[in-house]
Amino acid sequence: MNSIVAHLEDLDRSLDEASSDAFGREEVPGLSDAEIAVLLEASGRIQKRIEGLQVEATVQVLERSAPMRDDKITLKYGWTRPVDLVRVLTRSETRDANRIVKTARLLTRNRGMSSGEFVPARYPELRQAMVSGTVGVAGLLAAIEPLEQSRDRIFDDDRIEADRQLADLACGIIRDHDDRQTGTAPLPLPEDLRMLSRVLVAYLDPDGAEPADKAAARGRSFFIGRERNGRVPIRGDIMPEVAGQLQLVQDSILNPRVAGPDDATRGGLPGGVHFEVSPDDEFTPNGESYGEARVDERTRTQKMHDAFAMIVNAAARAGQFPDIGGAAPTLVVTVTAEDYATGSGWATVMNTGDRIPSRVAAQTGCAGGIQRVLFDDNGRIAALGTTARIFNALQRRAITLRDGGCIIPGCTVPASWCEIHHVTEHADGGPTHTDNGVLLCWWHHRNLHLSEWRIRMNHGAPEVRGPRWWDRDQLWHTAGVPRPRIRTG
Repeated sequence: MNSIVAHLEDLDRSLDEASSDAFGREEVPGLSDAEIAVLLEASGRIQKRIEGLQVEATVQVLERSAPMRDDKITLKYGWTRPVDLVRVLTRSETRDANRIVKTARLLTRNRGMSSGEFVPARYPELRQAMVSGTVGVAGLLAAIEPLEQSRDRIFDDDRIEADRQLADLACGIIRDHDDRQTGTAPLPLPEDLRMLSRVLVAYLDPDGAEPADKAAARGRSFFIGRERNGRVPIRGDIMPEVAGQLQLVQDSILNPRVAGPDDATRGGLPGGVHFEVSPDDEFTPNGESYGEARVDERTRTQKMHDAFAMIVNAAARAGQFPDIGGAAPTLVVTVTAEDYATGSGWATVMNTGDRIPSRVAAQTGCAGGIQRVLFDDNGRIAALGTTARIFNALQRRAITLRDGGCIIPGCTVPASWCEIHHVTEHADGGPTHTDNGVLLCWWHHRNLHLSEWRIRMNHGAPEVRGPRWWDRDQLWHTAGVPRPRIRTG
């Protein structure tokens, strides 16, 4: 038997023997860098050829599951949808099976009514690129999906030409103006195919932006879920310009003094919001290199969350939103007087009902205000105090001039994104005064009590004491904007 099925069975046995032998002898860890690269490249080629066969087989599943057929292959194997049959037989997730079925629909070939011969697929050149094993499912979808979004507004001849250009790129073929092949180029990534496809669509369907935008606008959404295990999920689809603006604002926080992306380096440190080293201060007070010190250990996604928190808090402070119930939108967090005084127990976010540690209520009070409401034993409001403990605009401006930004050494979050922290807690008698307020970013404000950083005021000027990795001698250091010393004599 010399069928493709027999060949695949032989290939499976060969790969099983090769991989079992390699794992058994721990061969892969001993490979050179060049051999590792070849291993990944070869496995990628094999994977694309397998995907091509899966797609071609799925084309038959679709054809043999047509509504008018009595002997549907799906029913024969106990399923109603082709995607379920593909998922079970390939033992893949529904998402991956859906991608195979979607590609199969795009590459389906019909048979002529009279001759019985196959009519070319809608994208014949890209199909041939998949048949040759050059491009896989990811590359096919990246190349075709932008064209399909404008399929009703692109002429057939233009679609065929776009198919040819995309297939040339997928196969690394370079042609001159006379359509002659003049050379080869490195094979592209799916992102490269998607980019060319979008350029072609912009040229072939210049009026398609408006319908696409209207469809996107209809599908826009944003949803805040329910709290679970201390986290609240958010999900949805936002418009591209909103995503772009949000990304820019987040980048302004995550990379306020770094020109490159987050994984760029400067002075041996990760890019983004980090403990930054100035050219004149390359070592910690211990004499250690900052590159060897334990700096910002947050992940990229954790820093993006904290940047989003700063954006929301800064927007709430701006005072430019409509009133709710006669007052500006105000986050209200309730906590009992006893729990607030001891720092234990739970507080409640009033508009959602979510519970948070009482220390977070103290942080919220730092950034906003505290109003004391007393209830009697029957639940009647017995006394209503006025809001206190909020730094006004003049105080914030003065503290900003003094501190310049988050006062934790090396933190690059600018002043406009910071909150004001009471150095001596209000519950302990600390006044709402410039001599008792310092700028902290959302992250350091929320986690100050859990960290090894300590803050104190020395005649109205903030000082910090850091962890032992930062300062082995545990000395207090002046924080804020450096100022020249003025000689009095």
